[in-house]
Amino acid sequence: MKRGVLKFTACCLAAGMTLGGTGTVAFASKDTELAGIHTYAEDSQEETAAEQTDNAESTDSSADTEAASETESTETAAAENTEAETAETAAADNTEAETVETAAAETAEAAETEAAVDTSLNGTQAFAQCDEYINVRSGADTNSEVVGKVYNNGSVTILGQTGDWYEVQSGNVTGYVKAEYFATGSEAEAIAEEVGYNVATVYPEALMIRSEPSEDSEAIGMAESSDQLEVVAYEGDWMKVALDADTYGYVNAYYVSYDTYYSTAETLEEEQARLDQQWLDYLAEQEAEQQAAEEAYLAAIAEQEAQAAAAEQAAADAAAQAAAEQQAAADQAAADQAAAQQQAEYEAQVTADAQAQADAAYQEYLDAQAAADAATQQADEQAVADTAAQAQAEYQEYLDAQAAADAQAQAEADAAAQAQAAAEQAAAEQAAAEQAAAEQAAAEQAAAEQAAAEQAAAEQAAAEQAAAEQAASEDTSYTDTSASSSLGQEIANYALQFVGNPYVWGGTSLTNGADCSGFTQSVFANFGIGIPRTAASQSGSGTPVSLDSLQAGDLIFYGDGGISHVALYIGGGQVVHASSSTTGIIVSSYNYRTPVSASRYW
Repeated sequence: MKRGVLKFTACCLAAGMTLGGTGTVAFASKDTELAGIHTYAEDSQEETAAEQTDNAESTDSSADTEAASETESTETAAAENTEAETAETAAADNTEAETVETAAAETAEAAETEAAVDTSLNGTQAFAQCDEYINVRSGADTNSEVVGKVYNNGSVTILGQTGDWYEVQSGNVTGYVKAEYFATGSEAEAIAEEVGYNVATVYPEALMIRSEPSEDSEAIGMAESSDQLEVVAYEGDWMKVALDADTYGYVNAYYVSYDTYYSTAETLEEEQARLDQQWLDYLAEQEAEQQAAEEAYLAAIAEQEAQAAAAEQAAADAAAQAAAEQQAAADQAAADQAAAQQQAEYEAQVTADAQAQADAAYQEYLDAQAAADAATQQADEQAVADTAAQAQAEYQEYLDAQAAADAQAQAEADAAAQAQAAAEQAAAEQAAAEQAAAEQAAAEQAAAEQAAAEQAAAEQAAAEQAAAEQAASEDTSYTDTSASSSLGQEIANYALQFVGNPYVWGGTSLTNGADCSGFTQSVFANFGIGIPRTAASQSGSGTPVSLDSLQAGDLIFYGDGGISHVALYIGGGQVVHASSSTTGIIVSSYNYRTPVSASRYW
């Protein structure tokens, strides 16, 4: 019985020390909510208290059961043998001593555990300071399971400290991190100023966004209830908000709430889901680009076919025109030939009439000669003379008529020859014109085919150039070949390693995603150079640099009416920058947009 009571007391003592040790790990009751993070300090206290109660009840129950068992055993032994009871009592005394020693050891261990717990930072905010990310583990040692990740400048709430480990809560992640990688106190406050995102949440159903901080200025947009707008500056009763990368406006601060958000941790499942979504987005983007390329190719083929059909139609029209002209010329030649034939027939008829007239005159001559002969026969010399003179005159008339007929025949022959020569000349000229038209049509067809071939070659070259540029933009091994040993060139070369990585609004990770200013801030941080978080803040710091005196490593700023984008100059008239969610981190010409200013931080 005595042994059972002593063991029960020792168990209670040991349990009481354990509860006391646990009770010293009290969490701050401060309610902190940052970047959507709720500090579960009060919930943890309730759970701890519940665990203490469960432990105490379990210890009491175990002690009662063991005491009853020990009592039953002692009474049975006493009934059987008195000497055995004496021996058992001695054993109980020994057990009691062992129990007291065990309780003392547990008390010392609990005291050591209590001394290792620091509650001074409970409920405070801290920021990760690392190259990329810090693992959050399930226990305060490096062998514990990784349950999440906090990226550089990510925010956590400290729930407690054990040795050189913080117990933290961030987003949906609760676990342990090495304290040396987190900034607290004034350093954390400075980081919060740089990395925090200020958001205005709209109250009314509709709120006008104006071009200037005045109710009289032009309305350039409208926000609806619960819409969230990024706040660039707080100017009296107005907030300057970003509508997109290049457009800013103003809303009345009376109609919105003002909150500051910070980047928080990711569980491994959230990280995998984000990476899976990025991969799906990348595949969708590649598919869209492939579809666009195919559509462009098909459009080029259709254009080429249309041009070829147009060229063929033009050649056919030219051939038809040439054939029509050739037929018209042939018809004209035939008409001319018919006219010449008719003229020749007419002239032949005229010649025949002249010949008939000459024959008639000759017959008259013969008649006159016969008359002269008859007169001679009558010995009438005078009559003979007269008749001979008349015959001579008529013969001369005949000769004249014959000469006129010959001249007319010659003239008609000459005219017929000229008409024939003219017809042959016209036919030759028509054949030459038809040959020239055919050659012109062939030349135009060849020119059209050459133009189509050159167009296809140009489109093919453009497609190959686009493919080469796309491949270059996805090549993460791109390096600047310009020889330079300056720190600015080292910064530029370092930044080029991340070409092809994704653009994430509000991100600062060089591998998992960053926006324009997060990208430049993280690049400079690698060289121990701290710069502000936003593009507008970065443009107002550093050493101003003239745009005609740029060096590798300088920051170039862009915007219309305010700084909205920043890029890192890499030399050779080019910049590397986190461009957009569509293109990610790419290399561009420094004047792909009109630069506003430049600054140097190295």
